[in-house]
Amino acid sequence: EFAIDGLRLAAVNTPSMLTTPLSVIAGIVLGEYSVKSGWFNSETMLYMALVAIATYTQQYTVYRHDGDHHGNVKPGALLRYGQQIATIHAEAVGLNDALYAATHTAYVLAKQALHIDRTPRVDETLTVITQPERCKRAVNKRITTFYDASGAQVAVLDSRWVLIDTDKRLILRKHPEQFNDQWAPDVPFELPMKMTKADPADCQTMGLCTATYSRCDMNGHMNNTRYADILCDALPWEVWEQGKVQDLKIYYHREIPRGESFTLLRAQAGPMQYYFCGEREEKSAFEASITFA
Repeated sequence: EFAIDGLRLAAVNTPSMLTTPLSVIAGIVLGEYSVKSGWFNSETMLYMALVAIATYTQQYTVYRHDGDHHGNVKPGALLRYGQQIATIHAEAVGLNDALYAATHTAYVLAKQALHIDRTPRVDETLTVITQPERCKRAVNKRITTFYDASGAQVAVLDSRWVLIDTDKRLILRKHPEQFNDQWAPDVPFELPMKMTKADPADCQTMGLCTATYSRCDMNGHMNNTRYADILCDALPWEVWEQGKVQDLKIYYHREIPRGESFTLLRAQAGPMQYYFCGEREEKSAFEASITFA
């Protein structure tokens, strides 16, 4: 007991540059003590360690430019927070641009679903926790949860990623050895991905949209989070006066290169639900739905 109190006090008063090595030492000592004392068994400790490694946490402040005219966070902003933490987490375990270039691979987003329990407000600080799952049937699931200052869940993002061969433009069902799968063996939670669709013949043409400079990223195509902004822009103002976004789903079929355009179609699929489709070169580039509460 005296030793544990000593480690606790040492951890509180340790300079930041020494916290990582001392945390490792403390973890080894306390882990061995916990197993020998009978508090935990070794299998439980190993599972907890794997879960901790495969989880990443970061805080974000909802800036004014991320809010709408009501002061509510824009759905696209939540997607951008989710994309940013996923990138930072991957780089922290060595999945970076150098590795992608060496293996001629890249992660692309296949689909994602966002559910909002309570719409965050501008200036609010959110704690974001992300946990990806190992590759299953060529797909990496990543669950990202948003919490407010009280610890209450305000939103959750379920994104599905696939690794592609950038030379052959094919989805890789088996990842290269260099990746050394760092993610959790299983993340049991998931959001419903099924989308209520409409026949294109029943959709209203909303006009031509272009992958302009501000919508594109370093990969040379329209960033996956910008689709949400375009969808929201295509809704009448009165819709935003009647409710708040509860669910957003996007299926990405074909990328939209910089400078290229697509035709946006929209249909009302329910009392407070809208279906969207983006057509390029007579093929579907993406499909999406937004449901209001």
